Amino acid sequence: MLESIKDFDFKALSIDERTLLAHDIWESVREETEASPLSPEQMAELERRIAESDAGRVKHIPWEEVKQKLLARKRL
Repeated sequence: MLESIKDFDFKALSIDERTLLAHDIWESVREETEASPLSPEQMAELERRIAESDAGRVKHIPWEEVKQKLLARKRL
């Protein structure tokens, strides 16, 4: 029995088998996310944030800068 998914040797599968496995995993994620749509409150908040961004009222921070700040905090 596998202790962890990391113990599974995916390369032991053929390319066709790995492709099918990846497809099945993706479909399970898609189905679950479609089954759990955003609530009206979440959708309103998302639309509000998009409008703020489109209007230029939001300061955007590049991912690399955010990543560096998080890593620096983690080291403390």
